[in-house]
Amino acid sequence: MINNKYTIINKAKKMSIFFTFTLLSPIVVASELVSVQGLITYPSAWMSGSLGVGKAENNSLQSLDGISPSFKLMVGYDVNRYLGMYSSYDFIDSILKDKSINIFSLGFKGNLPVFDMWSVFGKVGISYLNGNTNSYNVSGSVGLGVEYKITNSISTKIGYDYYQNIDLIKSNVGLNKIYWGMIYRFGQVSLPIIKSQQIEIVNTTISDISDISVLTRKNYIISFPTGQSILDYDDKYILAELLTVMHNFPEVIAKITGRADATGNALINDEISKARSLSAYRYLISHGISSDRLVREWLSDSSPIDNNSPKNSELERSVQIVLY
Repeated sequence: MINNKYTIINKAKKMSIFFTFTLLSPIVVASELVSVQGLITYPSAWMSGSLGVGKAENNSLQSLDGISPSFKLMVGYDVNRYLGMYSSYDFIDSILKDKSINIFSLGFKGNLPVFDMWSVFGKVGISYLNGNTNSYNVSGSVGLGVEYKITNSISTKIGYDYYQNIDLIKSNVGLNKIYWGMIYRFGQVSLPIIKSQQIEIVNTTISDISDISVLTRKNYIISFPTGQSILDYDDKYILAELLTVMHNFPEVIAKITGRADATGNALINDEISKARSLSAYRYLISHGISSDRLVREWLSDSSPIDNNSPKNSELERSVQIVLY
């Protein structure tokens, strides 16, 4: 019995060393990336790996003083910032004395942003258990956790899962699991972080900017359909004119302001104005404009261009770009 216990402990140590190295490797990759807060592109496919421990409600089924090491793999697809789907595989070692169990789950995942880098998530799903013991059954599962974003592509998370009424050796028990892991999101854009800085404008710069008034306007407005933030052909035509000016006058700075009309609620308006400013910002970056020359903000519907605009004004569903 003692030998079995030491064998299990050694296996747990080996699992921990291997998977800790695997899970920490994305952090090394992340050191070569930079991102802007809140710029994750949706829909978003992702995958994650996690280490944890499992504990059944019936202690007689367990080893390691009631706690068994575990490993979790997950893949998912987030439709938007708040709702997605997931599928997961859990391996829990030696929870049935010298036998392990495998759990396959499928369900929905909700996400609630708390701060720029932090969010809380919840899961609800159906799980299928292969107990490696002739017991196969389906149970409900729920989960809660916290996620911290390192870059647009890489996050770390801590979570808790509960599997209800798992049939283990003719006994229905609940299974608790706590885990820590890393998440990788596919197809995310890594962009330079915008840093606020003081800009000294010399006399020659002022002279150059005065010449702009002869060449073209200094105020550009791009309008969007309700609920949309994707640039269309007409928007890119306007931005092409702006790009010509910025390439010809490298001292010029552009301030990008995203706005929304007053038809949506505060949370939706904040998100859509943020996404609109990001679309213009990304377009200018992708066409050779340095991030040092761009200042980005989003105002929701709190600061309209025209205070007399109607509630659903096309003028306010816009990005305003001002050169200075």
